[in-house]
Amino acid sequence: MERNYTYFTVLEAAAVALVGALLFTVLRVPLPWILGPVAAVTVWRLATRRTLMWPYTFRETALLLLGYMLGASFTRETALQIIQQLPFMLASTVLTVLVSLSLGVIIARRLGVDIASGVFGSVPGGLSQMLVLSEETERVDATMVAFMQTIRVLAVIFFVPFLTVHGLGQQVSSGGAGGAVPDTAWMPASWEQYLLYAGVVIAGAWGGKRIGLPAAALTGPMLGTAAVIMVGAGEAPHLPHTLVLLSQFAIGTHIGLQMKPQTLKSIRALGLYTVLGSVFLVLFSLLLAFLLTLWTPMTLTTAFLSTAPGGIAEMGVTASMVHADLSMVSGYQLFRVFFVMFIVPPLLQWWIRKGASESGKSEEELPL
Repeated sequence: MERNYTYFTVLEAAAVALVGALLFTVLRVPLPWILGPVAAVTVWRLATRRTLMWPYTFRETALLLLGYMLGASFTRETALQIIQQLPFMLASTVLTVLVSLSLGVIIARRLGVDIASGVFGSVPGGLSQMLVLSEETERVDATMVAFMQTIRVLAVIFFVPFLTVHGLGQQVSSGGAGGAVPDTAWMPASWEQYLLYAGVVIAGAWGGKRIGLPAAALTGPMLGTAAVIMVGAGEAPHLPHTLVLLSQFAIGTHIGLQMKPQTLKSIRALGLYTVLGSVFLVLFSLLLAFLLTLWTPMTLTTAFLSTAPGGIAEMGVTASMVHADLSMVSGYQLFRVFFVMFIVPPLLQWWIRKGASESGKSEEELPL
């Protein structure tokens, strides 16, 4: 009887999440297969008080696919761009992260919430990636991080393309995203290629857990896939679009089940501060972009999309629409993802432990 109840709660969670995904798709909300399940599952649980379940295996499998997709975007051309632009990439990334950390601290102190959660909610490292990292970091409120990251992503996704097209006066291509459009074929590549990279993904996740990588199910496959591409295995095949949507769906449903909005303090003020902080960060990235045009041959549009606190996919699509340098934009965005995934979490964890052990204070009282 208990087993049937468990199966039913999983099916109920999937059905509710699917309704949210389809609704957000019809409404043309960005990232509908992540944000739709998050919203639908959260609202359903609040309204019905029902207990829903989602197998941990679904989340782990989705993270493997997400890690592969991130690693597959790392090509030799991208690596060359990173090498050539490394000082500027490092400087712009560090400055962007420092500003976002400062905004997180300010928001946390203004609202009286814990600083660690405010910081994780403000860092532009990608919605899925930051939520995974927050779940695996002690003393971080995953609900607050999910709420802030969702608001931040929505603000950036709407504001950056609008500012690029209308503020910077770029003409939009009638062909849309061009090469950024996902491959809708069920098997875009051969079985041999998929088997090769499936082994790489599994080995990467196993090795990542062995050496203690943060969010190893995500970062291990990402590093493994990128490494295989760089040693000469060729371009990694695109995942079938159906698998991409299923991975987003699984992650979104998992996040929705972790959300506890009733525990958030001053939810309206938190949303307002997060939007204002996101707009400020976008304007700061525009300033960085202007400085980059003085020191590099990049156009303002390419530089802005390279430094903007959005995701690789969203900024890449916008870049192709306005005829910006796609490899440059991808290089900057991918460098920040790697930096945030591997450098920021250990530093934040060290800072949290150091502040707590030395001062005996809670996160709300930790010094900068």
